[in-house]
Amino acid sequence: MARISYDEQTAAAYKAVREVPRAGLSEWREAVRRHLRPSQGMTLVDVGAGTGQFASAFNDWFDLSVVAVEPSAAMRDQIPRTPAIRVLEGNASALPLPDESADAAWLSLVIHHIPELEVAAHEIRRVLRPGAPILIRQGFPGRLDRVELVGWFPETARAVDAYPSVTDTCNAFAAAGFHQEALEQVRETYPASLAEFLAQVDIFRQADTTMRTLTEDEFLRGKERLRGAVRDAEATASPETRSNWLDLLVLR
Repeated sequence: MARISYDEQTAAAYKAVREVPRAGLSEWREAVRRHLRPSQGMTLVDVGAGTGQFASAFNDWFDLSVVAVEPSAAMRDQIPRTPAIRVLEGNASALPLPDESADAAWLSLVIHHIPELEVAAHEIRRVLRPGAPILIRQGFPGRLDRVELVGWFPETARAVDAYPSVTDTCNAFAAAGFHQEALEQVRETYPASLAEFLAQVDIFRQADTTMRTLTEDEFLRGKERLRGAVRDAEATASPETRSNWLDLLVLR
């Protein structure tokens, strides 16, 4: 998981501008509920937990126990500690958990940070109980038509083209005995206006893997597109809610 080295400054930037506010994740809550079928006493391992956004959400939404596994010390420092959320150092290929100790695994925007997917697949298989699902939130190559950022910065799609595809991911996990159960796109919404996003976009660039691949000219052209969108939005009496769509891939 090394495309960005998350030091203290980058981790703080990620938490400040990259996280989707909880109110914008309601459709993710319902999508996860359908596939996870949460029940009291379940334990979920959040692989590459980042700042703990979803670890905290799953605990609040479903009253689950969550083990948040994250390799970056700076990111781990951002994760809220509660009796129901354990925070551990580790990565997808070396999970600090006993065999068959978790009822589900969650990977959010982490597939492209895993250098050896088959190794990680077998490690996740080891810690999951039989029949437990893996839920993957990801932007996959060729499936970015409703990703907001690509509209302003189209060159970010170039970086995603190098990520594992849906087929690549399914094949890697098939080697560990998992099969695809579902693939759907889930909407998330943002309360911040385009003007607010424009004001934060330089910080956003620090914390986003795809934005870091842009040349300075590509970034400046994207900012100009975003400025134009801000002008258009300000001329509209009732601007539309900002939204983004990412894939939910479910393996079992």
